[in-house]
Amino acid sequence: MPQLAFGLYKVPPTEEGESIVLNAIAAGYRHFDTASYYENEKVLGQALKKSGIPRNEFFICSKVWNDAQRKGREAVRGSVEKSLAAFDFGDDGGCYIDLLLVHWPVPGYHVETYKELELMCKEGTIRSIGLSNYKEKDFNELVESNITIQPVVNQFEISPFMYRPSLAEYFQRKGVSVSASKGIGRGECFDKAPIQKLSTKYSKSPAQIMLRWGLQKNFCVVAKTATPSRMRENRSILDYYLEDEDMIILDSLTSKEDVKKRDERELQSKIT
Repeated sequence: MPQLAFGLYKVPPTEEGESIVLNAIAAGYRHFDTASYYENEKVLGQALKKSGIPRNEFFICSKVWNDAQRKGREAVRGSVEKSLAAFDFGDDGGCYIDLLLVHWPVPGYHVETYKELELMCKEGTIRSIGLSNYKEKDFNELVESNITIQPVVNQFEISPFMYRPSLAEYFQRKGVSVSASKGIGRGECFDKAPIQKLSTKYSKSPAQIMLRWGLQKNFCVVAKTATPSRMRENRSILDYYLEDEDMIILDSLTSKEDVKKRDERELQSKIT
């Protein structure tokens, strides 16, 4: 799984969206992160085909949404099959999804959802299974249900302004990689003094500073932008290294109040 991904959240399911994906491909992205909930899987599939690059050079991650989980395993399977049909990769060996995530651990349903994905993984429709927005308790429910395939990743919001080290370290200890769904935080964070200071020190943009922080934490980082120049900029983060003292500064930017609010939003999203 490539460590830097291009995120399709809020990419429109239109020609404009297709153009955004094609620009991302031209900028060098090969890992694309989408979801059935985003309603742009068809746009992604069309862009990948138009690129002329073989399917096996791309890594595609999608997610199964809450409503399918609540309808049962048959609906979960139908949701994944609908995603595959939207991608329309063809029948020449490319008809699979590299990574399928359970978008939210819906109480009372996420374990059965995961077990249906295990079956589809064994059938070859899915190459690997992952989690999204899972906490320790949710993961323990999975483990205690005797799952047979280890999840490869847990994707959740994590950045210097939403850093939950105990959660990240818990999953890493369990052998589950961490994927940062908002690796550059939220745009208003760019003007914060510590970010601006480091941006000047390293001659890098605020987004590059935050993405580099994620890479040095061994996270997979999802970057999102519709601007071609920023797509290229966000990929140019391998030619420098943040010093330990600067990593400590970035680690300290999250407020307890922000974490509390995020935890409350995540709890609400699981039950809606």
